[in-house]
This record gives sequence, C-alpha cells and structure tokens, in this order.
Amino acid sequence: MKVLYLCSDASIDLTGQKGASIHIRSLVRALADLGHEVTVLCTQVSSPTSIEAELHAKVRPVPLTGWNQGLARAVRAGDRFLRKPTRKFPDAVRALHNLRFFRAATDAARKLHPDFIYERYSLWGTVGLRLVKDRSIPLVLEVNAPLTYEQQRYRASLTCPPLARWVERRIWRKAGLLLAVSEPLRSQLQRAGVQPERIRVLPNAVNPGLFHAGLDGQPVRERLKLGGRFVVGFVGTFKGWHGVELLLAAFGDLHRADPSTQLLLVGDGPLRPRFEEEVREAGLQDAVTFARGVAHQDVPHYLAAMDVAVAPYPALDEFYFSPLKVFEYMAASRAVVASRTGQVAEVVVDGVTGLLYEPGDRAGLVNCIQRLQKDAVLRHELGRKASAACSVRTWSQNAAQIIDWVEPLVNRNAWLPRLAEADDEVQPSVS
Repeated sequence: MKVLYLCSDASIDLTGQKGASIHIRSLVRALADLGHEVTVLCTQVSSPTSIEAELHAKVRPVPLTGWNQGLARAVRAGDRFLRKPTRKFPDAVRALHNLRFFRAATDAARKLHPDFIYERYSLWGTVGLRLVKDRSIPLVLEVNAPLTYEQQRYRASLTCPPLARWVERRIWRKAGLLLAVSEPLRSQLQRAGVQPERIRVLPNAVNPGLFHAGLDGQPVRERLKLGGRFVVGFVGTFKGWHGVELLLAAFGDLHRADPSTQLLLVGDGPLRPRFEEEVREAGLQDAVTFARGVAHQDVPHYLAAMDVAVAPYPALDEFYFSPLKVFEYMAASRAVVASRTGQVAEVVVDGVTGLLYEPGDRAGLVNCIQRLQKDAVLRHELGRKASAACSVRTWSQNAAQIIDWVEPLVNRNAWLPRLAEADDEVQPSVS
C-alpha cells in the first residue's frame, strides 16, 4: 500500500531522541520493511537526507514559515513580560501552521496517491481530516495522549481550553480509525463520543534488532567507572511524571544500607539540574552517574550495564501512557522494577517478568531492588522471561496489525465518518 504519514507537531524532531521521534521512525521503517511505500511529512526534520536512507521512506520537512516563527517569538516575549510560563510553539502558531502543512500534504498526496493517511494526533492538528475529506480515503489517527488535558496538567496552559477541547473531540470523532496506545486512553476516547467500533488499542513496541539479551555492558561499565558495583538504572526524560524524585530518595536508602550500589541515570530533561543539585546536597556525587545525550541506538548498551532497570512512575490521576522504556527494558533482558500503575501493570507480570510496587511507595521500591540484589538467580530469570514476553511486541508486528485493520476500510471504502454530523454538533463556549 501507499501511506502518507503526517506529524504536524513542531515540537517533535523526526531525527530526535525523545520517545515520540523514536515511535515515528520505528513505525515508518517497519511499514517500509513490509513492502509499503511511505512518504512522511513532519514539521521538524534536522537531517532529511540521512533519515530517508534510515527509514527507506521519502521524508518531506514542512517547517514553520518565517512569519509564524516571528509570531512565536513575539508571543514568548509577551509571556515573559507578563511572567507567564512560556511555550516554544504557542497555540496560535500551531493552529496557523495547519495552513502551510495542508498545502504540503495536498501536494504530497497528489504525487503519491496514498491508499490511506496515517496521522500522529497533534494539538490543533486538523490537516488529516481536511485531506481525507477532499480525497475520500481513510484516515488512521494515532492518539498517544489527550493533549488538551496533558497541556493543562503538565505544561503551560492553553489559550482557550473550551475551544481546544472541542477541536480535539471533533478530530477524534471524525477519524475513520483511531489507534489508542492504552486501554485507559480508549476509555477517554469513548467518553469523548468516539464510536467504540472505530477504536483499536495498539501499545508501543520495541526493535528486537536493537534491544535483546545478547549485549555486553562491560564497555559502558568501564567507561563510566562502574566497576563491579550493583547498578540500578533508569532511562528516560527528567520530567515530573517519570518519578525520578522517588528513585533518588529510594537510592539514598539503598546506598546507606550498601555503599557499593550505583545509580545510573540515562537521559535529559528540564528537571535534570534540580536532580543534580539534590545529589550534590546528599553527598552522592560518586554514587550517581548522569549519562546525558545518549543516542537511541546506544541505549541498549547502557541497559546491558544495569543489574536492575526501574520505571518509578508516580500515582497519577490519569495514567494513559504506553511506556516505551518498559518494553525496551524487558527486551534487553533486564530485571525490571516498576510501579503498579496503568499499562505498566498489564505488561509487567509481578514475580514473572519483573517486580511491582505501589506507586509512591518508597519502602516498596527499596525492597524490590534489595530483593533482586540478593538473588541473582531471580534477577536473571525475570530478565529471561521479560525478553521472551517482548518477542511478540515488535514494531514490525504493530505495522502488520495496522495494515490488517485498515485494509478492509481501503477495499470497501466503508470508513467514511458521518461528516454531516459536524454541522449538528454544539459549538464550543469560549466564555
């Protein structure tokens, strides 16, 4: 099939190292490896030529226009003057970018003649719906998060929340097929009025060519001077919903009980300076290693240097994530310790493919790690079973599943959402 992949989110660099970038690249490459012809449109692409060779797909960058970049700078300057939280890509910039992105997507569709559009849902992103309406082909919308909720809960506030929610729900209701990354997210989509039969759940996956049990962690241990220490590790972005604060506190307890333990933190993010300061204040500089700027293809070697890999998610009101790190921990045959929350508790079977503790339970986290430190046989057995469990969670299988779901819609042309219902929807209140 011919697939036009859209991602209008200016905060996602196709060639970047964050989870969203990895997700896009992994799925596009998997579709291409299955023999499908894929053209990718992304707002931010740092190295379009090299990424085409990696993905076996055509890549077309659609950057913000000069005037829209100027608008973004002006809004950020105004926010700073008013002492408001600043955002690199304000709502007006995202909404106006639809104009340029739609023209580029229309041109790409005219050249490719895609069988369907695959769009990663972006805040204010309406291009996919407009394009499939013009071309009468299916729209597959991948939803990784309820972005209006996430924006208000974790980031700077929205310009007009009622309008943002209305636009979001309209996009969700009119896509031909929605792919939710978790069951809690499926429930949110249904509560928003999406017909249940148009929703499928497809969690994140892993690349078994990168993450597997046969890697040697000794070179990383030698380079970071970890020696023969018992290494507790974490991979991810240093943001509030990843729970690194709890991990640091728990490690302090571990280190007091056994000074030979070492904490390896792989990643970066806005909270890193604060965590580094906490480590200095606790006198743990020699016991905590911050490994920053690690490319995704190098992460497996860092995982191989860990004895235990931790996913310390806190208790959240809404845990709708599909944690990429957990799949990669498991595929790399690490002994996983994770909080019992959301999809994590579905993926990690306590005592079989990892150990679970209650979110926020510092003593529970310490106990799990100490149990694995004392029992090497259990540690290796959990890692072995975790790796086996991930053998069915690959990007190739995800890509094949997507094609299976969309093929009947392409063949029957029975996907069309009831576009006329848009006129009957209640308009949003912006008061």
